[in-house]
This record gives sequence, structure tokens and C-alpha cells, in this order.
Amino acid sequence: MRKQQPTEELQRVVVETLARLGRAFAERDVDAAVACFTPDGAAYGDDLGEHAHGHEELAFFLAEVFEESFVMGWEVGDVWARRRGDVLWFVARTEAVLTYPEGLVERVPFQLSGTLSRSRREGWRFELFNGTQPVTQARQLLVGA
Repeated sequence: MRKQQPTEELQRVVVETLARLGRAFAERDVDAAVACFTPDGAAYGDDLGEHAHGHEELAFFLAEVFEESFVMGWEVGDVWARRRGDVLWFVARTEAVLTYPEGLVERVPFQLSGTLSRSRREGWRFELFNGTQPVTQARQLLVGA
């Protein structure tokens, strides 16, 4: 049985892979962003219908994302990750950083998760990428008298 890699090494892989995708987002570079995914990789957002499967759909989806008035990036905080062979899965607490043309910068809690696979030629790439903004509104329990 192989010994599991130290958590620090897994965190480094996740942070570096997210940084590569983040650079593509900052540059609004669709091709570079799509290259961060395997050919049949998928991305999901937190809205219904906000998803893409495969390079063709990812290119269309990301082109739409990059048309937003803001540039989206993230700062990675805590990372939880596990690996078996050439497959790694993770959840990362992040802060989404939205930078608007007027210079306004908005920071919101964000959670990124996904599955990465590694090939010798391409390195670590996303099989699945999921970005969600946690629901923070208070819930009320209504009890009848």
C-alpha cells in the first residue's frame, strides 16, 4: 500500500492549479482557461443552468463569463484535499475578488471544489470545477401557536 502524500503537497497542487486558472480569468483568456480542463472536463456555478461539459461548451461558457463588467479572481484560504493515484479531489475556502473598471473591488466568500487528474504531458487539470457563493442569510423557523 502506498503512503498518502503529505497534505502540504496536495494543497500546493490545488493552489497552483487554481492560480493557473485564475491567471486565465484575470487575462480573460478563454483558450488558457479551457486548457486547464481535461477534454471532457466540466464546470458548475451556483445558478441553475450554469454549467458546461467538454472543451467546446467550456469555451462558450467562459467567453460569457469574461464578458461581465468585472474581472473575477480568488484568494485561496483553507484547502482540504485527498488523492489516489493521478486523481485528486479538493474543497477550498476562498474569497472571490471582483474588480470593476471604476476601480471598485468587491470581496465575497466563495467556495471552490473539484476533481483534478494528472497526465505526464499536461500536468494537473480539472475534471470537475465547481464555484459557489455560500448562502449567508439567516434562516427563520416559523412555529405556529
